[in-house]
Amino acid sequence: MSLKLQDELKQNLEAICDETGRCFRPDEAVIAAIPSGIFVESAHSYGHSAWSFTAKINAKNEKGDSKPFFLKYVAGELGLRQLEGEFVGMSELHKLMPNFVPKPVAWGKLRDSNPEAYFFLIEFKTFGPGLPNAAKLGARVAEMHKKSSPQTIEWDPIWASFFSKLVSEAYRQHVETNTVWKELDIAFQRTVSHLIPRLLGALQSEGRSIKPCLIHGDLWEGNIGSDIDTGDPWIFDSAVYYAHHEMELGIWAAECHKLRAKPYRVEYLRNIEPSEPKEEFDDRIRLYRCKTNFMSSAVYPGSPSRQEAFDDLVYLIDSYVPWNDGTKDHFKETDQLKLLGDYVE
Repeated sequence: MSLKLQDELKQNLEAICDETGRCFRPDEAVIAAIPSGIFVESAHSYGHSAWSFTAKINAKNEKGDSKPFFLKYVAGELGLRQLEGEFVGMSELHKLMPNFVPKPVAWGKLRDSNPEAYFFLIEFKTFGPGLPNAAKLGARVAEMHKKSSPQTIEWDPIWASFFSKLVSEAYRQHVETNTVWKELDIAFQRTVSHLIPRLLGALQSEGRSIKPCLIHGDLWEGNIGSDIDTGDPWIFDSAVYYAHHEMELGIWAAECHKLRAKPYRVEYLRNIEPSEPKEEFDDRIRLYRCKTNFMSSAVYPGSPSRQEAFDDLVYLIDSYVPWNDGTKDHFKETDQLKLLGDYVE
């Protein structure tokens, strides 16, 4: 239903575009949200997204300086939840790192839209081609994690419990799209009941503790750009929540992401060390990336991501909480059980 609403919204917007099929007049709610002293000159569709309509607004201030904005429309209940969350999350990240996160301007309900839809408005940045500089990105992400202030929302004090909820929801969405794969389901149930308490529980046992920090939550190369003039990285399209800082690296590590390249992990770890026990760092990353792979599988049915998640879980279960009833013998052997590499001292 959500995708159907997005398609209907896009079709209606295309109907009011000019002969180029790109330029359009933003909704009055968007115009009203533009800061005082800045004047809209034009707007045109920009980029592509399955879940939203995205555009660039060309505007100038009273001195004639260019002040462009990035605009996003999302229809229905999804738009309400997603864009309010993105505005709040990006606002918090911008407070921490104004040199890394564009400034959010506004979000709200469109005044004249069928279907009902919502908007998110943020500063526009012009990016150059290619992947971001690993050293700059690693340093900026680490600084953002270090700067996180105490949260005002309710926090589950047990990270293993909170992660279990996160990954279970991702797994539910995967199953909804792909149906149940029996072997993966067996492995996932043991992951929740045995593996997560063991592997992540160790972070908060024997006197150890972790500091919850704000993470971007969906930090892959598609949500990072490099300033066309300075080469400095900027991040956008967040799914912000409080987490163990290593969770961000788990997102990078998925095979579907180019940030899995070793230099990005190396540069990040020059600025923040792995949590104790350090010798289990690689395996925590392997577990964390399962959430990303389940989400990828939910969006792209039949993708290799669910196979990677299965391989990772079987490897981790065998390493930490092995079956003693011959369950693993029913699983096919894989050749993808490789380590991610040691952390940097």
